[in-house]
Order: sequence, then structure tokens, then C-alpha cells
Amino acid sequence: MLEILGMGYYHPPGVITNTFLEELGIGSESEWIVSKIGIHERRTVLPLDYIKATKNKDPQQAIPLMEISTIGMGVKAAEMALARSGIKASAVGMVLLNTCTPTGFAPTEAALLTAELGIRVPAYDVMTACPAFALHIDFLNAYEPDALPDYILCVSTAALTPRVDYSNRSDSAIWGDGAAAWIVSPRHAGRLQVLDTSFDADPLRCDAVVVEAYGHFHQDGRAVRDFSVRQTVRMIKRLEAQYDIRWDRDSFIGHQANGTMLEQIRNNRKIPHENHWQNVAYIGNQAAAGAPIVLAQNWENIQDDQYVVVAVLGAGLSWGAVMLKAQSLSAV
Repeated sequence: MLEILGMGYYHPPGVITNTFLEELGIGSESEWIVSKIGIHERRTVLPLDYIKATKNKDPQQAIPLMEISTIGMGVKAAEMALARSGIKASAVGMVLLNTCTPTGFAPTEAALLTAELGIRVPAYDVMTACPAFALHIDFLNAYEPDALPDYILCVSTAALTPRVDYSNRSDSAIWGDGAAAWIVSPRHAGRLQVLDTSFDADPLRCDAVVVEAYGHFHQDGRAVRDFSVRQTVRMIKRLEAQYDIRWDRDSFIGHQANGTMLEQIRNNRKIPHENHWQNVAYIGNQAAAGAPIVLAQNWENIQDDQYVVVAVLGAGLSWGAVMLKAQSLSAV
């Protein structure tokens, strides 16, 4: 059984408020944004003056202006995860990294991050977009435990705002930047036990969400939203049927796409507000980093014997879920 020993996260300091978007003169109004997607603020690696002056019409100009790189964010999240796990980077035996905003193709992003940590271990890009938390854990869960090292570092990091067209009022309201990291072990006890994993995809619909290497993000918003709500509800129902989930005790984390979509899912499954953990309202959609960041931010709030259901989905189109159970700290 896989266990998660510790988690970390990082957000850049730049904040794009709804007021800032209003001042761009592109037809965005705070009330409209909140009513449509439930987002008030998002984090960015870009200087606000650059966004205001150019609306990022040429994404290639944005890359050298990033105040911290995609890998830089991942390193900071990894350092927090290592500290919370109580292990040094030298104890890590494998690194898996996901990013939908790579800065290049060789060396791999996983190799770059592992080099920054100063360790010599196998490092792989195992990537999708938004469901990477489920992908990484499901991927590792398919191994025989003896085939894995004692500690595996998983990282998901995304800098979406350099790929956003800030003359588009819909796209500009969605995205934020951030990174998450988590330490997984097949043989050492952790705070969270992995009870169930799944990952699936429908590549025939892969063009519904696109992040261009040298261009802007674009998606079929209505189709993706409808798919996301339906598929997330299906994943939750499957786990509800298999486990003794009690929403007065247990917690749900969904893909941090937007607040109104998450509210639809919460209402469908009758999950109380206090047990619906989310951060999209003040961080923005951070692609695959979003859901694990929420879990990392709530690391100290996890209660003994509590189930945590993480259901994530997005580009690919792909989707996955992870069922976690907290064990007593005295047992760790």
C-alpha cells in the first residue's frame, strides 16, 4: 500500500485581482467573474505592469519576464514536502514531474528539477494536465512495491499566466500559477494511506483543451465544464459505493477549475461547505497543481481516520481519483 508522508506547495507573490482585470478595459467586471466562475484573485509569475501594458499578446515575450520559473516553483514546493516528511533530498530514490507549461524538451523538466535538488536519481516527466495527482499515484500503484525505492518525490507545477491572452475576458479570469509536491513511499508509514486509485482518458477529445508551447491557452469551455461536472460526480459515486464515506466527517477535493463548477458538484453529493476543501476563489485555476495544493494547504487540518476523496480531470481529456485515509500520527 502506498503512503503519502508529506506535501508542499508554492505560489508566486503576484496577485491578479478582479479589479485589475476590470482596469484592462476588456469588458471584465468583478460581479460577472464571480457569478460565472467564482474567482476573486489569482497568482501570477508575471509583472503586473507587463500584463497591463501588453495584455500578453505575444507569449514568447512573457517567458523571460517570469519572476520565478516553472521549475523554481516546483523546487520550493518539493522543499516543503521534504521538510514535512522529515527526510532529506538525498533519501529520494525517484522523481516524477508533471507540467503542462514546460520551458523546453531536453533536458526534461524532471531532470532540471532533480538537478536543482542536487541528487542523482531516475527522474521522469509523467505528464497530463489537470489530473496529474491521480496519474502519478495510479502510475506508482501499478508497480510491485519491491520495484520502487523507499521514497518517491512527485511534483506538479504550472505557470499558466504567461500563456494567457489578457485581451480575452473569459480566459484572463481563469488562470493562476503554482506548484505542489508530495512524498510517496511503498514501505514507510505516512499520514495518508492510498486506498484506491484510478486514471482514464479519452484522447479522441484531446483538442477540447489546448496549451500551446509558444502560443495562448484555449478550450471549448462549455463542453469541458459539462464533462467535468458529470465525470467528477461519477468518480465520487463509485467511491461512495465502495467505502463508508460520511460527508459530515470526510473531505472532498476537486479539480480547481472554477468555483461555480465545484459548487455544482458539492451540491450534487450534499457535501458540507466545511468538508469541501478548495482554494480556486483566491488562487485561480492552477491546472494539475491545484488539487494537491489544496491538500497540502490542509495538511494540518486532516483528522485521524478521515477519508479524503480527490477527484480531478481536464485536458486529454483525462480523469482520475484517489481515495486516501488518514492514520493516527502516533502510528506514523
